[in-house]
Amino acid sequence: MNAFSRIFLMLFCCLPPAVASPLTTIDYRVTGQVMRVTPAALAVPKGIAGSVGIGISGAVPAGAFVEATLRGPSFPARRLVGAPDAALVLPPLNLSGDYSLDGIRLVGADGGTLLEGTPSSVPVKVFDEVLVSRVTSRPLSLEEIGDRGIVIDQNNFRALEFEIGFVLDGVTFPVKFPIITPKFTQPTEIIPAAELEERLAQVDRINQELASAVKLPAALQTVNPNIQVMPFHIQRTSGGAENLALTIPPIPALMVIPGNVGFLNQFFSVQIFTENGSPAGSGLSVTGVTAELLLPAGPDRVAGTFAAPGDDPVRFARIGAAGDIRNVIGVRAAGPDATPGTSDDVDRLQPGQAGQGEFLVEGLQEGLHILDLKLKARLEGLAAGPVEVAGRAAGSVQVSNPKFSLAFSHP
Repeated sequence: MNAFSRIFLMLFCCLPPAVASPLTTIDYRVTGQVMRVTPAALAVPKGIAGSVGIGISGAVPAGAFVEATLRGPSFPARRLVGAPDAALVLPPLNLSGDYSLDGIRLVGADGGTLLEGTPSSVPVKVFDEVLVSRVTSRPLSLEEIGDRGIVIDQNNFRALEFEIGFVLDGVTFPVKFPIITPKFTQPTEIIPAAELEERLAQVDRINQELASAVKLPAALQTVNPNIQVMPFHIQRTSGGAENLALTIPPIPALMVIPGNVGFLNQFFSVQIFTENGSPAGSGLSVTGVTAELLLPAGPDRVAGTFAAPGDDPVRFARIGAAGDIRNVIGVRAAGPDATPGTSDDVDRLQPGQAGQGEFLVEGLQEGLHILDLKLKARLEGLAAGPVEVAGRAAGSVQVSNPKFSLAFSHP
């Protein structure tokens, strides 16, 4: 064997033997029985029963129960007891503030501690309201009334007929003038004439049709039927004129109401904005939020209907081809298009998220009128399951009456 062969043999003999790969591995962990408490921090609205979830691994001895101590500003320390296979429910707390659920443990039938909760103490924050709302209102423009599909017909006007006597050369010519006027049961309010034009636009066509149907006697054909005219005579009164040699003749005069008088009732957009007031990170969401608008009754305290509102100061507007009246609406958050009132709006409000909705109402009597709002929703995220919640809010509408001018003229 030469030197090269001896070196190669020595290197070959010194190589480590090949290690075979394992067919499988097993990771076997031995742990003790655990009682998990969720969430680690609890937030709950005032007046709602909060809860924490209890999860126990392994078998639970017969007669065992869960025990904890609730501490906070509402009362002295209070002992709470629950079943080991259900959520531990807290009593409704009516005072907002910070509480704590301490000493959460599993207790055996003999009173001894079997397991400590993980965690054994949970901070509890009680906040004021889960539905935080505000209501705003504003009058709608003529264009907005059309965009929202509000139905306008004779129910939104008041029709009157004036009988006017024209006196020419001692002969009286009676003429009837039908007109459209607002329906008011309380004193009117003076407003700028500029605001009149917007309201006159809707009723101008109606009044023109009415005026065109008025037939004047032949002797009065020069009178314009598109104006309301009240003739009268300025007569001599007693005193001062008896000694005059020349008798003063009657002076014919006209009281003119210019234009075709007609006013559309005011329509209002009443907006409701509702926010989920739960703290961030609480995991509490609200869904199915609905708002019901309650309109004020008139002095007789009896609520009327649309067709017969009585002395009610406001009523709901009719919407769409079917003339629907919507006194209950859904409150939703804007969807991906960031535009409220569209098909992608979101029904669920997360903590801090706000939704909105719109009511449409019609003013019938002037004044400031208070509107009440009732809110309902479903609160989800508590360990014991969903809870129905309710809230209230209020808003107002200011109904103003128009005023038209009177002009006097005589030859």
